[in-house]
Formats: sequence, structure tokens, C-alpha cells
Amino acid sequence: MANALDDLLGDAKKKGSEIWSSIKSTGKDKLKNAIQNLNDALPEIEEAGFVLVRLDVDIALLPRLFARFKQEHTISLEDRESILKKTKKNKFLNFILIGLFKASDIKNEISIDNIDLKEIELEIGLTPSAKLIFRREERLSLMEKNDDQ
Repeated sequence: MANALDDLLGDAKKKGSEIWSSIKSTGKDKLKNAIQNLNDALPEIEEAGFVLVRLDVDIALLPRLFARFKQEHTISLEDRESILKKTKKNKFLNFILIGLFKASDIKNEISIDNIDLKEIELEIGLTPSAKLIFRREERLSLMEKNDDQ
């Protein structure tokens, strides 16, 4: 009985190891594809008025990308519709553009004591999300001066 239990546990460990290797491989491939898709999408993202300023990669069981964008300029609603129509077949790019446009629209509805929207962070993963990052630059520079002293 002890040998049968040891064999069963050994088989379970082996199977678990195989499953884990498969998940890691699939996750790694998805991550590489997402980074490549993002890189390929940069010209259209820039055409829409945004630049990628930071990319964080979360390597985990469910890998995620955190892409931070800064809005360089705004485009007209007609141009938005045109670029969304042009990129409709590319679901990855379309998701990014829609997220960036929605976030930039929200910034016009929010007013926080002279704090400006500086960046938009899109989480690209199993549950995508957008984060708006507001900063008061003059206060940051004061904090940085105090840290240097």
C-alpha cells in the first residue's frame, strides 16, 4: 500500500510538473506576442496622439503588461472614428486605442486642485484595465529637492 501511495504521489508530481511547464511555455509565448503586438501598434498609437513612455512586464502564472502612455496631442472625433475603423480588425490595437480615448475623455470630467493627467496606464492581461495617473509637477519637484538635501 505504501508503494502504491508513493507511486500515486510520484505520478501526481510528474503530471503537475508537466502541466506547470506547459502553462509557463504558453504564458511566455503569449507575453512575447503581446509585446510584439504592442511594438507593431506604436505607429497607430502615436497617430492617435499618444506615446509609450514605460512598459512594465509582470511575469507570473498569468503574465501581464503594464503600458504607460502620455497624451502628446488630441485628435478630432472624426479622426478617432477613422483610426478606430481602420484598426477594427486588430482587436489588440483597437482595445488599446479605445482605452486611451476613454481615459483621455475622463480627464476632461475630473478636476482635482490643479493636478493634471500625466499618464494613462493600460493593464494588458486576463482582466484588462486602465489607470489614470495624475500628478502635480511643482509639488513633485519640491519633494525631489528635499530628497537631494
